[in-house]
Amino acid sequence: MSTTAGRLPMHRAPPALQAGVNWRRPLIRAAFHFQHPHVLPELDLIAAIERSPEKIDAVQKRRLEELLFHAWDQTDYYRDVLERCGAVRKGRVHLERFEDIPFLTKKIIREQGARLRAKSLPHGRRTFANRSSGTSGEPVHFWQDNVYWDVTIATRTYHFSMAGKNIGEREMKIWGSERDLYQGTIGLKAKLQNRIYNRRFEQCFHLPERNMRQIIAHINDWKPKMLWCYRDGIYALAKYINQHGIMVHQPASVVLGGATVYPFMAETIARAFRAPVISAYGSREIGAAACECGTGEGHHLAAQSHVVEAIDPDERPVMEKEGELAITPLMNWAMPLIRYRIGDRGRLTSRRCSCGREFPLLDALSGRILEAMTNSKGDHVDGGFVVYVLAFMAERGYLRKFQVIQEEDGSITINVVPETATSLIDHSSDVQFLTDKIQVVMGQDCPVRFQEVDDIPTNASGKYPYVVNRRSGRQPESAPPLAAPHHARVLRA
Repeated sequence: MSTTAGRLPMHRAPPALQAGVNWRRPLIRAAFHFQHPHVLPELDLIAAIERSPEKIDAVQKRRLEELLFHAWDQTDYYRDVLERCGAVRKGRVHLERFEDIPFLTKKIIREQGARLRAKSLPHGRRTFANRSSGTSGEPVHFWQDNVYWDVTIATRTYHFSMAGKNIGEREMKIWGSERDLYQGTIGLKAKLQNRIYNRRFEQCFHLPERNMRQIIAHINDWKPKMLWCYRDGIYALAKYINQHGIMVHQPASVVLGGATVYPFMAETIARAFRAPVISAYGSREIGAAACECGTGEGHHLAAQSHVVEAIDPDERPVMEKEGELAITPLMNWAMPLIRYRIGDRGRLTSRRCSCGREFPLLDALSGRILEAMTNSKGDHVDGGFVVYVLAFMAERGYLRKFQVIQEEDGSITINVVPETATSLIDHSSDVQFLTDKIQVVMGQDCPVRFQEVDDIPTNASGKYPYVVNRRSGRQPESAPPLAAPHHARVLRA
């Protein structure tokens, strides 16, 4: 997700298929050929179109037309929906009516799941079940196929090459989801694949000091070319490195995923590892959708495999203006997700990146919709604003964790986990300063209270939202209880 600060000079890497010679490269290509036969052709396609906006557009339109026809032909849900809106009539696809297709929501997926599944797939496509992590408060179950997964691998491989890591070079995945780590490391097959792919895993969903020291030692010993990290875990590790003046191996880049990446986090991580911080965007439902290249000019959209729209409050697509993201993964035919409202906000731009790659840009990612708040005038307020205001206390070493909650009555509760040697009582002037800043935006009559808590627990995916809007009627899995925790101390400005 979006990182616009803490940028260091990015060393250009050659395309993934022109990686330096190493003994793993031919083995990995062979593994792709036999296990994931669509990966190498997809990488060839990306390399052939990345410098041509016309070619990118042509591939996207062709794949969109094929997906719409398949959805109309093989799913009960889209047979009705696409006929009704005129996007497909009598077997003929009308791309000019694409924006008339009703949006897909998590609620519709849950209610219409069976009718969204394809009755049959072309020869060679195999289906598998998956589900979202539920961090939006609405986990959903869906079906995907092997071609979609191969294209996701190819897209991620290309994104990693933009971040400076080529096929076969060392990568370390420092991740917070127990499910992903379990699936990626357990069993002889997983261990053999990780050996061939030159990949190691570290968990960051539980980080006492001993674990942080161990991860740092493993990084210094193995010297990975790239770190692929969960936002919250690597941010906590970077703060520890900076606070203790620890020298750690310098990778080509630190690629972040899992949640919105705020600029203060990128700055902290870049300072710790002396490396560019790269934001990658995707999810279980849509796969690898976008990634930064290191210039800091935006996320390159994987337009060959996704259609990404930003929608205004009137549900109209907009450019150069923030909106809710609606995403169509083009290569998942097992359960087509067309104009899927994923629950994120962002801004598309018509400009192109100075790196020379012609994929369209997602200019900014402003986080989950549930991270948005409403002030006393009824205006939308990006929850990131309050996070930025609080970040300076975290960076000064006062806070270990914090979480902003807009309560049902509109008031603001800020849960904080102070450092062991301090308390918010010791920083009452800063509390008042922050309260004043928040009330300038949220309204002078908006009650603000700071509440010291023992911890802010993560959910099963290893993350916690920095902002929770209880007025929305939906709560993420990791939202803290309505009542103050047992050891809480409440401070009112």
